[in-house]
Amino acid sequence: MDETTVARNQELQRQWYGAPLGDLCRDVCGLFGLTQSGLAETLGISPAMLSLVMRGQRARIANPDAAARLSAVLHLAQGVRAGGVPAGDAPRALAEIRASRTPGQDSLGVAVPPHPAGETPPADPDADLRFALRLRELLTGRASALDILDAARLLDADHPGLAEILRVCGAGRTDEAVALVRTVRPGSAGEAPGR
Repeated sequence: MDETTVARNQELQRQWYGAPLGDLCRDVCGLFGLTQSGLAETLGISPAMLSLVMRGQRARIANPDAAARLSAVLHLAQGVRAGGVPAGDAPRALAEIRASRTPGQDSLGVAVPPHPAGETPPADPDADLRFALRLRELLTGRASALDILDAARLLDADHPGLAEILRVCGAGRTDEAVALVRTVRPGSAGEAPGR
């Protein structure tokens, strides 16, 4: 893999996570006394996959369960450092993270109805996040982040809305992708007139 691709992936990681994942994962391993293999086990991915992400050979973890676990581990580390979570609670919290799944999905990301057939499902506050993550997974499963950004540039003049979706959902920050999903969701307050 060339240095340009690694640098691009690490820049995307800075945008998404605030720092390259190699730095963040080494920090988490040191804080919690984990090996890289132990962190990979907590996330539910192979040590080889974690190594690719840490070296910048992949920009992100595509598996939504593992990505959610990584986010939870990073938040736990922040909580321990800030003093909001006692360090002694970390092993229990890491075990809970290891056992967790993305709400409403099986391990392959397929939607699982959380209610008996015929009943109205409860409102799902995480639906927009899951949709944004699935859209990102679809886009990045077909093209690299650089290709997605190139496609957005090509579309920008004639189709700015599609270009924005590609830029934000394919190569942007997760919180920005969720915000975009919420602004264009049918029936949402941000829906454009006449749609």
